[in-house]
Amino acid sequence: MSLKKHIKIAKQNTIITPRLYGWLNQHSDGVKVHDPEIMEKVTRILTGPEKDRSGSFHPSQLYQCPRLQVFEFYGLPGPSKAYNPTLQNLFNDGHFRHLRWQIMLLSAGIISDIEVSIASPEFRLTGSMDGVNREEGWMFELKGTSQYSSVLSKGVMPAHVKQVHAYLHASGLDKAVVVYECKSSQQWTEFEVSKDPEIIAEIEGILTVLNRAIDTDVLPEPLDDCKNRKGAFLRCKYASSCLGFNNASEVRAELPASRRVAEAGTPTSGD
Repeated sequence: MSLKKHIKIAKQNTIITPRLYGWLNQHSDGVKVHDPEIMEKVTRILTGPEKDRSGSFHPSQLYQCPRLQVFEFYGLPGPSKAYNPTLQNLFNDGHFRHLRWQIMLLSAGIISDIEVSIASPEFRLTGSMDGVNREEGWMFELKGTSQYSSVLSKGVMPAHVKQVHAYLHASGLDKAVVVYECKSSQQWTEFEVSKDPEIIAEIEGILTVLNRAIDTDVLPEPLDDCKNRKGAFLRCKYASSCLGFNNASEVRAELPASRRVAEAGTPTSGD
C-alpha cells in the first residue's frame, strides 16, 4: 500500500479507531461483559422476539425496488425457502459481528447506546441504529464486507449512504460513522458521513413515492429489467408473483389474516 493511501486511511479513521485501539490493547483477554447495564442491553438483543417488519418502510431497503418495498410493507410472503444451513450461518455471523462491535464500543465508552429506534411517522419509516454517541452527536453503523479493498478505494457504498441519511433524517443527528470490517481478516476502516441536504431530499422523494402507493392503492411500476424478466428480477423473491399484481388490494388479498396491516400503515418494528 502506498504512503499516500496510508495517510488517507489514517485521516479517515479518527473517531472510533484510536479509542478502540487503546481499549483492545488493554483487553487481551477478549470481549467480555462485566458491566450490568451492558449485560442488560446484550441480553435484550439475544432474547428478544423476532421483529415483524411489516407496516413500515426501512432505511436499509431504500435503495431497493419500490415495488418490492411495498410488498414488504404489506408483509407479502415470498416462496418457501429450501433449507440452507450455510446461508443461515452467514446471517448468524453478521448478527454476532454487530454484537461484538456493540459490546466493545459500549465497554470502551465510545458509544452510549445500541439498537436505538428511530421513526418518522409521516413517512411510515422505522429503523434501529447500531449505536449512538449522544454526547458527541453521531450514530454508528457497522458493515461486514468481502470487498474490503474496494471500500478502501471507493469509500462508503451508495446504498449505505442512503441508509444512514434516513437514520440521520429521523433521529435529528448530523453525522454517522460507518465502519467496514473485512470478513476474512477483521481489519476495519471507518468513514464519516455528514448530513447532506441533497441526499435528504432524495430520501424524502423515495419515501414520498412509497407512501403514495400505500395511500392511493396504486403499486409502483415494475422496473424495466423486471418487465423483461432479466437482471435483478431473476434474483427477486417476488419474481413469481410480482407482475401478476395490478394494485395493492390484490396484494393484501394474498396475505394471511394474521399478517394484514391497516391500509394507512402503522409502523411496527425497527430495522
